[in-house]
Amino acid sequence: MKHKQLSIPLMLISLPGIFLWVLLPIYIRELGYSTFQYSLTVSILSFTQIILKLVLGRVSDRYSRHHIFLCALLCCTVSYFIYAGATTLSIIILANIMNGIAGILLMMALIGLISDSNQKLGQQMGAFSSKQQIGRLAGVGICYLVLSSYEFVHGWSVLFLICGSASLLGFIYTLKSPEIPNKEITSEKKGKVKLSIEQRKIWCFNLCLSMVSAISGIIFIPYMQKVHGASIELITVVFLVPMIIFPFVSKKLGRVGDQRGYRRTILVSIAVCSMGALGLAFSPSLLLFAIICTAMDFFSTAQEYALDGAFIKGTSQAHIGDAFGKFSISNNLGGMVGAAVGGYIFDTIGSNVPYIVFAVMMLLLLPLGLYLIPPGKEQNRQERQVSSFL
Repeated sequence: MKHKQLSIPLMLISLPGIFLWVLLPIYIRELGYSTFQYSLTVSILSFTQIILKLVLGRVSDRYSRHHIFLCALLCCTVSYFIYAGATTLSIIILANIMNGIAGILLMMALIGLISDSNQKLGQQMGAFSSKQQIGRLAGVGICYLVLSSYEFVHGWSVLFLICGSASLLGFIYTLKSPEIPNKEITSEKKGKVKLSIEQRKIWCFNLCLSMVSAISGIIFIPYMQKVHGASIELITVVFLVPMIIFPFVSKKLGRVGDQRGYRRTILVSIAVCSMGALGLAFSPSLLLFAIICTAMDFFSTAQEYALDGAFIKGTSQAHIGDAFGKFSISNNLGGMVGAAVGGYIFDTIGSNVPYIVFAVMMLLLLPLGLYLIPPGKEQNRQERQVSSFL
């Protein structure tokens, strides 16, 4: 299976990639649950992913990337069908967990494929992401057509039946495609992976960053509803500009860290996001809120690619899944704590307080980043000229 052939299944499984997290808090509220209960579902998902990544990371290095990718597609399909029939919080949590497993496997498969091909991580993750963004944009169109024809709760079920069917088609397509052989996967010893000192420092920094990010991320949709009185249509408009732009710029955003240096990209992005969060907290209109969000999305995406690249740099192909699985645990630990804190602050203290807390804590992360993130070595001109395989 050539890398270009990944485009179709990636787009098919990414249909609900945007509207799922837009509609999920609204759907949970329609079922009679609070914002804090919604934040608990996110925390539970993060906790289960911590355990799963310890297992799935090592397993992904023992099997071909093709088989891991197939498992990701299958888990996506199952999760979408579960979402379609979810009427209680426990079933939604089950669907979240299954979708989380799919996300873990998909990320490890893509990271492994990039590592095997000896390409720059940030740039190629951006290339894969652009394909997913196209699928997400198509999914928003489908979402609009379905929800304009059905009552919201019934439309939710119809929507995920469509997504589940599309994901199943992606699975069948990939199943019939030729397999990409893993490089070095059978030639290196499969000993226990130990993180280097630099990787442990990056792991700790990512833990703090993930916790702070989750504080604001969890209240994104509830904030627009409560403060700006945004309907589903208006919330969709907020996502519209980045949805259209991201398929064209994702690869370039990934290239920023590869060319400008990972540490510089991370620190600049954190500073910009801190200032942007203050703008969100005191934004007088939904239009300004949307503009600031779009700008923050660009910087946070470049920061994510750069942080992944800084951690994975130097890791052998044979251990890429295990190493990245351990790194991703820091995302879930931070997300588990941050989501609960953000939901609690939003419900009990004030609607804009999570954004203020986010802004202050991001500034405090700057000196920590200078200490924990190693400065990148100079890259010569030839190393920077990376050819695209998509």
